[in-house]
Amino acid sequence: MTGDTDDIIALRAALAAAEARAQVAEARAASAEAQIAHLKHLIARMRQDRFGASSERGRRLLAQLELELEELETTLAEDAPENAADPAVRATAPRSNRGRQPLRADLPRERVVIPAPTQCPCCGSDRLSKLGESVTETLEVIPRQFKVIQTVREKFTCRDCESITQPPAPFHPIARGRAGPWLLSTILCDKFLQHLPLNRQSEAFAREGIDLDTSTLADWVGACTATLAPLTALIRAHVLAAQRLHADDTIVPVLAKGRTVTGRLWNYVRDDGPFG
Repeated sequence: MTGDTDDIIALRAALAAAEARAQVAEARAASAEAQIAHLKHLIARMRQDRFGASSERGRRLLAQLELELEELETTLAEDAPENAADPAVRATAPRSNRGRQPLRADLPRERVVIPAPTQCPCCGSDRLSKLGESVTETLEVIPRQFKVIQTVREKFTCRDCESITQPPAPFHPIARGRAGPWLLSTILCDKFLQHLPLNRQSEAFAREGIDLDTSTLADWVGACTATLAPLTALIRAHVLAAQRLHADDTIVPVLAKGRTVTGRLWNYVRDDGPFG
């Protein structure tokens, strides 16, 4: 009887400790959710006022708030009951439903069917009929793949006049270049849209087994800039022909030899909408 009493006391102590940990986790989650809501409110207000007089300082503060929000959401996810290491906390703490949005219907689906049992686990009978199914959708990404396109131009000779004919060479965005249009557009988008420098892109390519030096990427970017110059001129002429223009001056740091200099970006937006 003494052993049973000790086991009961130990179980009660374990349950009490689990309940205490669950209460602490709930309090931390509630505090984190309140901070997240407050930060989201501040970020929403700053996004509305980011084009004010102190827009550059506001952008830096906005980026800092977004980083803090990301850290809070990560911490909250780590403390979630389904991610907790203690089974007692996972069993006792309530699970909050944040209204997860369904995945887009136009995304390709891969159906993986788990083999069903052939016999009933309770009575061992093999007379099983399908009642329904439960589908769990998981978002996954396929890493980008590189391929080499071989363009073959066959040569033919005439047996009568002995002349040689061959189809003309295909068009390439860069003369005598070995980069396809999709690769060039990826490099340009990563540089100008994602603000990823060419040296980091070169390192990322190297990790994927593709040797592309930074100087090579710089040559490709320069060639693409020259190729897109007519399109840039057309856009510039279209924007500057408007009756009303909105301009913005942004200061950005620019890397120079051994130091950082100040660069300026001028953005012009054409607005053909009515006043008010």
